[in-house]
Amino acid sequence: MRMRRPKIHYAWIIIGLSVLLYLGGGSIPQAFGVVILPLQDEYGWSQGSITLAYGISAIMSAVLAPIIGIATDRYGGRPVLIIGVVCFFIGTAISAMATDVWHIWVAYGIFLGTTQSCLNVALITTATYWFREKLGVGVGLLQCAQGIGPAGTTLLIGILLANYDWRVAFWTLGIGCGIVMSITVYFFRSRPSDIGIDPFGGAFTGTRNEQFSREIRMVRDKVRAASIQSTAAFWKLVMIHYLGCASHAIVIVYIVPIAVLAGVGPVAAAGVLSTLALVSGLTRFLTPVLADSLGPRGTMAVMYVLQGLPVLMLFWTHDTWTFYLFAVVFGIGYGGEGSAFPIINRRYYGEGSLGRSFGWQLSGAMLGMATGGWIGGVLFGFFGDYVLTISLSVATSLVGAIIIMSMDNTDRVLILDWEENLPPEARSTPLPSLADD
Repeated sequence: MRMRRPKIHYAWIIIGLSVLLYLGGGSIPQAFGVVILPLQDEYGWSQGSITLAYGISAIMSAVLAPIIGIATDRYGGRPVLIIGVVCFFIGTAISAMATDVWHIWVAYGIFLGTTQSCLNVALITTATYWFREKLGVGVGLLQCAQGIGPAGTTLLIGILLANYDWRVAFWTLGIGCGIVMSITVYFFRSRPSDIGIDPFGGAFTGTRNEQFSREIRMVRDKVRAASIQSTAAFWKLVMIHYLGCASHAIVIVYIVPIAVLAGVGPVAAAGVLSTLALVSGLTRFLTPVLADSLGPRGTMAVMYVLQGLPVLMLFWTHDTWTFYLFAVVFGIGYGGEGSAFPIINRRYYGEGSLGRSFGWQLSGAMLGMATGGWIGGVLFGFFGDYVLTISLSVATSLVGAIIIMSMDNTDRVLILDWEENLPPEARSTPLPSLADD
């Protein structure tokens, strides 16, 4: 029986729904830098204590990411996203009612950290299930939303803070985004088989689409994940994700305080963060497309260099227009830094479940976000400036580029024989045409 083929493949609808989820739920955590100074001015909390919330959020995401990856492989992305939406609303509500710094730690650290991990793992993993072809375009559109969302939210929060206060900002975004996300998840589907169609580009090649039992699927996913994690490339990807995120976390968390310290107005400073996020949307889209056609390893290395070197501009940037120039230049590399990871994973590990593996790599990324987001406030407390913080941002990106170029070429799958570790009843049957070859 042939599967029906809709005129507009539902894979593109999944990408559209994922974009809406990123625009809503992924925006507030990324706009954290805008609320640092208002909280410091109102309560007298130190920057180190405030940004600890950002660090806790990233650590929470790092701890949960492998678990969420396993849950996504086992139960699908939709149940994971429902949990993320609930945590999003709770986190924004607690933030709006916060009167002590530990309230911010709980809101951002636990609940919004959980939301971010749910979105990052479930949406990217689900995208790989829906595309056999054009994965770069699909992931590019999805990654683009990660840039555009914070751009709009950052500017909106800045305007709300200038006219009201941060409580109004969080209630407005929490209720509005929470409703949109809830409606979006209702139409979301975890895999093409949920609605009886093939992925975009046809069924995945190499094996029959056999209906394994749930227990066998769990065994297959576990063995495949173990094979992936036994390669050196996997752990290098974890380290690269850590370094790249540590580098740009410093900028996205501290660019507003750095600009205000240089004399830029609060709303204009929020606009700097919004600008770099908006520019990053372009390269978040282009980088997966380029990686799919030109090769992910070289593309990733170039983007790491383009993320690191522009940070040197902050040593002599003082005027408002120069901060906006920095935002444009930095946004190019920042947007491309993490966008090619789904492509290089597909090249290294072939078609199949990647939730656990994405989870571990995201864990490295979130630990990097925690390091970069927290250490700048600590160093500022000790030295009264951001000189060492800026230097650290440059160094981590460049080291990441070096590690990328030390990795295997992406011209062959690294785990072709992974099914040999399965019991006979769990192995798939090759398609006749491939078996004959």
